[in-house]
Amino acid sequence: MPPSQKEQIAWILVFLFIQVKNPIFARVGESADLPCTYSTSATQGFTLEWRYAAPGTPAIQAEKLLYFDGRLYWVGSSESRMSLAQDPPVKGTATLRISNLLPSDTGLYICDITNPNDWSGSGQGLINLTVLIPPSVPVCGLNGQFYAGNDVTLTCQSSHGVPAPIYSWSREKNAAPLSPGNMMEDQRSGSLLLRNLSAPLSGIYTCRASNDLGYALCAVTVRVTYRGVAAITGVAVMGAFIAILLLAAVLAYFLWYRRRKPKRAEGRNELSEEEAPPSFRPSRHAPEDSLLPSPVDGGGTSRPGQPGLRPAQQQSFVV
Repeated sequence: MPPSQKEQIAWILVFLFIQVKNPIFARVGESADLPCTYSTSATQGFTLEWRYAAPGTPAIQAEKLLYFDGRLYWVGSSESRMSLAQDPPVKGTATLRISNLLPSDTGLYICDITNPNDWSGSGQGLINLTVLIPPSVPVCGLNGQFYAGNDVTLTCQSSHGVPAPIYSWSREKNAAPLSPGNMMEDQRSGSLLLRNLSAPLSGIYTCRASNDLGYALCAVTVRVTYRGVAAITGVAVMGAFIAILLLAAVLAYFLWYRRRKPKRAEGRNELSEEEAPPSFRPSRHAPEDSLLPSPVDGGGTSRPGQPGLRPAQQQSFVV
């Protein structure tokens, strides 16, 4: 039994829906044409719709960009960078042109055409657009300690780049090449493993991130040291630090002492000016001879509070 007309229409719609165009690649900042053509003649009720779904978003959740139904309607700010190659799109071409491509333009684009009088020309076309981006300047880093005998890993990563950058490591021109036993490089992740470090592995390592659009560089310096040397260096630095602290303490004490010394000298000078010299000071205990009457006075006088002294008795001599 031949299939009914509705079954034939459903089969055609499903077939057109699963058709996928060849992916389109274009550089950031350039223009890209997303082709969409049809063979039917536009009649009353002919419509065109373009929709966009970001990477990882189901096609059913695609957002509308434009709609044509006798008149062209743009959704949002799409019109500023988008246009139709044929306007109005009623002569077999509904190609969408995007200018000044941005990284956010990458995704799935759906061209949906409906012509009620010709179901065989109705359906959807899917186009994957990828905006190519040169690698951003990578960030170099390291994991591990640069002691002799250790293993360390150098890292390199670009935040942007489509297609994904390839990473390669190199040393300065005059450096000896690394033996495969001392290194292991991963060009996808950008890591470089250095095994069993020794002095010859010291130097500047440069990472190059590249894709079809260009490349960018970063560098990291490796200085291999020995644990004994590192310990001696640490002790020397600590000793110098302690010596500086002691010197600062001595200097601070010296300045403090200098400030205190003039004050003490001033106190001594003021005291000496108020007091009489020792040679002019009256004696606290007068000698007992001072209590006797002066020969000039003729005797008889005494200090208050003390008994008077008798005059000497006269003696006569017989010849």
